[in-house]
Amino acid sequence: MAQITILLVEDNKAMLDGMKDLLEISNTGYDISVLPASDGRQALALMSDHLPDLIVSDVMMPNMGGYEFLDEVRQKSEWRHIPFIFVTAKGEKEDKRQGKLSDADLYITKPFVVTQLLELIRIQLDRTQARLQTQQQLADSLKKDLLQILNHEFRTPLTYVTAYYEMLADNALQAENGRDYSEYLRGIQAGNVRLSRLVEDFIMVMELRSGEAQEKFYRQARPIEDIAILLHNIVEERREEAASLNVQLDFDSPLDLPAIWGNRRGIQNIFERILDNAIKFTAAYKKRSKETGRVTISATAVAGELHIAIQDEGMGIPAYALDNIFDLFVQHDRNSMEQQGAGIGLTVAQGLVELHNGRIEVVSSEGSGSTFTVILPVYTEDSGRCSGNDVARNDRKQTNILVVEDNALQRVGLEDLLDTYDGRYQFNIRAAVNGLEGLEQIRQTVPDLIISDIMMPHMDGYQFLQAVRENPKWQHIPFIFLTAKGEKQDEFEGFRRGVDEYIVKPYDSDDMIRFVTKQLDKHFHAQMVQAQTFNELKRSIINLITPEFRQPLDAVSESSQKLAHSLQKAETDQDLKQSLEGIYAGSIHLSRLIENMIALAELRTGETETAFQMRAFPIPNLGTMLHESCQMKIHDLHVQGWPIHCQFNDDLPPIYADTTTLFTAIQHLIELGTTYCQPTTNRTIFMRVEKTDERTVSITIQFSTALNEKHQQLFTELLATEMPEWSEMSGSTTKLLISKGYVALHNGRIQITNDDGLSFIITLPAHQPGNNPH
Repeated sequence: MAQITILLVEDNKAMLDGMKDLLEISNTGYDISVLPASDGRQALALMSDHLPDLIVSDVMMPNMGGYEFLDEVRQKSEWRHIPFIFVTAKGEKEDKRQGKLSDADLYITKPFVVTQLLELIRIQLDRTQARLQTQQQLADSLKKDLLQILNHEFRTPLTYVTAYYEMLADNALQAENGRDYSEYLRGIQAGNVRLSRLVEDFIMVMELRSGEAQEKFYRQARPIEDIAILLHNIVEERREEAASLNVQLDFDSPLDLPAIWGNRRGIQNIFERILDNAIKFTAAYKKRSKETGRVTISATAVAGELHIAIQDEGMGIPAYALDNIFDLFVQHDRNSMEQQGAGIGLTVAQGLVELHNGRIEVVSSEGSGSTFTVILPVYTEDSGRCSGNDVARNDRKQTNILVVEDNALQRVGLEDLLDTYDGRYQFNIRAAVNGLEGLEQIRQTVPDLIISDIMMPHMDGYQFLQAVRENPKWQHIPFIFLTAKGEKQDEFEGFRRGVDEYIVKPYDSDDMIRFVTKQLDKHFHAQMVQAQTFNELKRSIINLITPEFRQPLDAVSESSQKLAHSLQKAETDQDLKQSLEGIYAGSIHLSRLIENMIALAELRTGETETAFQMRAFPIPNLGTMLHESCQMKIHDLHVQGWPIHCQFNDDLPPIYADTTTLFTAIQHLIELGTTYCQPTTNRTIFMRVEKTDERTVSITIQFSTALNEKHQQLFTELLATEMPEWSEMSGSTTKLLISKGYVALHNGRIQITNDDGLSFIITLPAHQPGNNPH
């Protein structure tokens, strides 16, 4: 049974105590605890310490009344999602109108029927819990997709580099002169190019988000007067590749297209990405029927704007997915495309188009292909850069409303009323005459709001509402009943079934618009909060891809080119060996960067914690296990000139640990010390494991030399912070963050001292039976 906290705000002591007892002993399916408050001010103080799951409040109270309290709650973004119910004696018609038009979810008048009040509270809690569960499922799905993308898109091309290197290393120095190794080199270069493009895409996203791309654009933008030739060249460069995939490219554009203002490479980047997608998806879709696919590129000037359309014959995108296709890491039906990519290309394309004061419009449907139209303002000398169309563009938020009403006059009347609205939303209205038609409309385009009658043929409003609420993809849609059923019991029945608003015909036009905008405000705020949560996760993943990747990628590329030249010129074995060593060093560096990046991503998404819970077990003697597991590392350190001396006490209390993550953390800390400690002739490591007290065990890794002041400050700050800035990420950063995250899984911590040499001190709690971490 889920534990729920309800904040009950009531100035009448007898009523407060009575409702508190009623809620805590009620049979709602929840274990309810009540926070009592006598007015809004006291309630706000309680909310600062205890965030409730639902609020029930009176209206008339001293110090701070119900409406003022409601306003305070709704002004805080982190509180706006909390269901708020007014229970009040103010029951006149105008009082009810004011209450329903407020930001409260329900307005219930005293005296109330106890069973009905409890039922409405249960419905609010049920819907809140369902929304939270859906959001968690979406977050879990996103985390899974992100890890799948990182593992596939980074490890696959890395495999090309390492595997082909190994084949070269096995054969190149032993083979006869003249043997063709071009296939091996092409494999290395293909993997390297794919990785390079992926890294550059990640870096481009960071530059777009940080403002660095905007600064570059302002410095480099110029009039582009040969846009038709630029587009023609992009198409011609891809014609041969498209033909090999059985895709025909058609280019239709006049040569005298007007100039645009922009960055030439940025414009190329935009159209290369969209065209590459069009070719890829057309080829994949037509492969099933073995037909020749067609991609058409056309350009026209329209009213001060340049429209460049790329139309494909791919599988198309369903309506529900169109709103999110430009979001980072979003891919439609990834499982059907083996080489779909990382879900970054359209994000970058849109960001670059917006730098040019443009926009991208998409028309698509399943089975009929897609058309991406890039719209850019025409450059004019009078305006200095571009025409003013972008300033005048309608910035009202596009909003889809579904009206379901069997009475044609009333349906048209409501549509006309909504058409007159000239506020912050642009209403796009679709209509249906009953619930069945309404469901079909939702399948085509998921609306932002539903307004429905109750009494309708074939499927009435109650059945329609139930069908909407039972679909996890639709349960978030605000739903308004607009009906002639005006009895109090009718209204209760509507709210009991999960409607968000209940409006009785005939209605006041101004009130109707307020009800609509109230529900839309709540709906879009909930979407914004969810998007912020997802964006934080995406940003934390993007932060892991840094310019540091460029160095080994460049090294692999340079060495493989040099090797190709050496093989062609039949140079000495020493020359070949140096080139192979260059490829090897670059690939090893890349491997470590990628593995560390994925390790951090798994920490960020919670995947490591899940694995910890499966792998961890009580370890009775950590010292013995460490000694056995570290023998290979001890040997390697001796070879590198870092002899290590270990001291493991025998009387250690058991700890609850996952040896994989714990040993990796220790290994990373040793690598950091051997890399960044100041050079000296006396290089030694001391590692000891000892009992700090009856409740803790410490692992100390001490180096004979110290860090310089710069690295000491960096390491100290990293251990005290959650996530550094993107520009500050490096190899040392990722290793220390991974170690910190792995130790934290064990409910432990890492400390650093640098007085008589660098020391990392890992402190872990002793295992108490029945009290495992997490």
